[in-house]
Parts: sequence; structure tokens; C-alpha cells
Amino acid sequence: MQQTEKYWNLINRIVLIAVGIMAAVGVVLAFTPKVKQMHDYQNIVDNKQQRIDIAVSTVQETKDNIRRFKNDPDFVEKVAHEVGYAHKDETIFRFREETGTY
Repeated sequence: MQQTEKYWNLINRIVLIAVGIMAAVGVVLAFTPKVKQMHDYQNIVDNKQQRIDIAVSTVQETKDNIRRFKNDPDFVEKVAHEVGYAHKDETIFRFREETGTY
């Protein structure tokens, strides 16, 4: 009787361990796609946040330029010269950049 009881205890332990392993594998298999999906969504959020940050910095730069155009005549003159405008008595010289090939 005692020998049979030992075998049943051993069988019960083996079955419980097998059920526990199968449950753990099931949980891992069930949540793996969700974890991948979460990582994909996080990448999307990160990309969108980068685009938002770029847009915010562009807006801030544009606001700064507008403020400078309204209040800083030297800045206006500098930008005008950069795009090719000049005063009536000025001459603009443009030099080609050398490419380094001969």
C-alpha cells in the first residue's frame, strides 16, 4: 500500500509539473504577439514624437525669424543680401565653390 502511494505521489508531482510548464508556455505564447505589437506601437509613437519635436522647433525658429524681421533691420539686410538683393550703390560678387576635381 505504501509503495502504491509513493507512485501516485510521484505521478501527481510529474503531472503538476507538466501542467505548470504547459501553462507557462501557453502564457508566453499568448503574450508574445502582444509584446511585439506593443513594441511596434512604441516605435510609431517615438517616430511621431520626433516629427512633433521637429515641427515645434521649426515653428519656434519661424517665430524667431518673424520677430527679427519686425525688429532687427540688420537681420533683414543680411537675409536680403543672402538671397541676392542689394542697395542701389552696392555690387554683389558671387564665387563658385571649387569642387576639388581638375
